[in-house]
Amino acid sequence: MRMLKFLIPLVVFFSIQQIAAQGVKEIEAKIENLEEEIRANEEMLVSGVEGLERIKKRFSKSGKKVTAKESARQRKIFNNVESRLETLDKVIKKQKKELAKKTKKLNELKGEEAEEEVKNEAVEAKVSEKSSSSLVSNEKELLERQETLKRARAKLEQERKEREARYLKEQEELKKEAEKLNQLDNQIKTEKEKIEKEKEEIRNRKIEANREKINELEDDIFINEEILASGQAGLKRAQDKLAETKADSNATQKDITRKESIVSKIQARLDGIQKEINLKKAEIEKLKNPE
Repeated sequence: MRMLKFLIPLVVFFSIQQIAAQGVKEIEAKIENLEEEIRANEEMLVSGVEGLERIKKRFSKSGKKVTAKESARQRKIFNNVESRLETLDKVIKKQKKELAKKTKKLNELKGEEAEEEVKNEAVEAKVSEKSSSSLVSNEKELLERQETLKRARAKLEQERKEREARYLKEQEELKKEAEKLNQLDNQIKTEKEKIEKEKEEIRNRKIEANREKINELEDDIFINEEILASGQAGLKRAQDKLAETKADSNATQKDITRKESIVSKIQARLDGIQKEINLKKAEIEKLKNPE
């Protein structure tokens, strides 16, 4: 019983110690990640300031050729870049405050250790044939047959004439129908040309209406390309520092890992900027080619 009373507080003590040690490791990892975020943002800030200077020099070369509208556009671009850099600077300051808080907490924990129909038309032909197998025995019967034949021929001729008249009438009707169809075809072509012309006019009006938006997107792309170029310069510096650290025999694996993480974070930001540039370019294509 005495041994049990001794073991219980001992188990509780080691559990508390284990929880505290785990908490220390988590805060240390957060602090290390935050330090890398700050370092990457500082590199982007330095590169952005350099890009801002390049923009200023490029605009100053324009001289007197710049119109008032173009001058306002240049100021807008410059202010946009400057605003982004100011925002990034605020982010860095905020991250540093957060770093200070976590460092303080770490120190406190260390202190406590816790997506055919096909119709087949059948044509039926009926053929009837009459033949008489009886023999003519007298002239009267022959005359009767001749008269019957004469009437049949007359009837056949009448039928031929009637059919010919109907055929001519049908041909005339078909000719008139064909003329109507030709007129309808010409009317459709005229209306189609009119519709196509209207569609082209609407498309041109849309393109003109999108002109301002296209200019804004082109300005944003220009800004992002400048930031991208600056960021790539910052990435190069970070990569050089990483190479120096790897070459330093006194450098620890932790130093190398931190610099690799900084390079990785800068690269991620540059990839994000490139993605934004690609999206804006695609949007410009849509605006230049409206439905």
